[in-house]
Amino acid sequence: MPLSLPRRRWPVIVVTLLALSTGAPASAVPAGAQDGAAPPAQAATGLVYSGLSAERTGACAGMFRVVGISSTMCTHGPDPAPAGLSVTRSVAPLPARAATAAAPLALPVCEGDGTSGRRVEVLYVRGSTSRYSQYLETFRQLAEQVDVIFNESAKATGGERHVRYVTETVGGACRPVVRDVQIPDAALNANDWAPLLNAVKAAGYTRTDRKYLQFVDANVYCGIGGFAGDTRKSDANRSNTGPEYARADNGCWTAGVAAHELGHTLGAVNNNAPNASGAAHCVDEYDVMCYKDGPNVVLRYSCPSQALDQRLDCNHDDYYHTNPPAGSYLATYYNVADNLFLIKGGPTNPPPPTSNLALSATASASYTSAWESVLAINDGIDPPSSNDTINRRWGTWPNTGQQWAQLTWSAAQSVRVADVYFFDDNGGVRLPASWSLQYWNGTAYVAVPGASGYPVAANQYNRVTFTTVSTTRLRVVLNSGAGSVGLLEVKVTS
Repeated sequence: MPLSLPRRRWPVIVVTLLALSTGAPASAVPAGAQDGAAPPAQAATGLVYSGLSAERTGACAGMFRVVGISSTMCTHGPDPAPAGLSVTRSVAPLPARAATAAAPLALPVCEGDGTSGRRVEVLYVRGSTSRYSQYLETFRQLAEQVDVIFNESAKATGGERHVRYVTETVGGACRPVVRDVQIPDAALNANDWAPLLNAVKAAGYTRTDRKYLQFVDANVYCGIGGFAGDTRKSDANRSNTGPEYARADNGCWTAGVAAHELGHTLGAVNNNAPNASGAAHCVDEYDVMCYKDGPNVVLRYSCPSQALDQRLDCNHDDYYHTNPPAGSYLATYYNVADNLFLIKGGPTNPPPPTSNLALSATASASYTSAWESVLAINDGIDPPSSNDTINRRWGTWPNTGQQWAQLTWSAAQSVRVADVYFFDDNGGVRLPASWSLQYWNGTAYVAVPGASGYPVAANQYNRVTFTTVSTTRLRVVLNSGAGSVGLLEVKVTS
């Protein structure tokens, strides 16, 4: 059965109290917790509370205190793995890919000697068993995808921001360094965060000019990240210092989880922000840092494009704006775009409005596997490969034969070009034997006229041009070959 895909990545928030100061977050102890105790563990979903003490007073009042470390560290507790991911099942390595002009295997912006100053350092944390060589390229690509999330989000407000990684030259290109950090197996696999933290610190990863982005080869949590909760608009803000740690275990090795956790270490989301959840997230979807993190939290869908699920601060009013308006919240309080661990640039021009007509359509299909989503086909997210393990996918496993996915508009659209990206997981879902486009002519579905041809290639968009038609419905019809069929994205232009 094909691996189901995460829509989001709901991690854990941690507060490292270097000192008590203005802006310390408040968070309610989860239901079921009593003084010094924690709710029952649900290890299969990543809800592990061992080593956490529910505090009613002191530095961690209203939260949990991590027991067994020398400095006071607080957390609001673990979150379950999102739908499609499991803390018991490791994410597969990303497929190797070659650099192209459009998608180079490199960071677009690097700075200095690659080590000096404030840097985000990527760590692969493991025990006696190493998968470093197997996943090294995956970790590099995920770190680079995190940088894309930060910079594309900055472009939306006319600026430029890149993650200042510890970097090295690989094949003539600047890429993130990935450290191979071995710790004792007992510390790696403990149902308790403190032993791993202590072991990583003992290995020397304690620099005050570092944020450590950790890909942990364990099956304990989904994600957990440091969060200072400091609202001061100042370089002295505690989010501008380290050491701080963002962790993703192997069931959640995705760019979304990594960006979310790193976002916490950089200061997102303070609880006095306009759309704050009260537990270091936001409630105005869609957004990397937003989700329903408590039973009484009500989400608002004020940013309706699900493509923004891979972007920061969709309305740019809570935690990320490269040039916030005078008098606005982000002009007054802490702004992650000001974080000293980011490379700043700009101004740049905001991106032009999209001409992709698929974004305004409603998606439907002949059949959708229960763990997949037909909404994937027009969510505006460009897949990294046909075996995309990061974003949603539409697939029809175990059904074979002829299947279709459809875009429906509320009013007629003039269309003449379609770009189709096929889903192929090298398992139950494979490239189609053939495919075609049909449009609704008012009484029936008919083939688009003058089609240029229907290429079938993996890891790229397959383009077909045709004579312009005016229609309210466009279908991609797929005929199965070696397995079931599926799509990752469809773009339609006039």
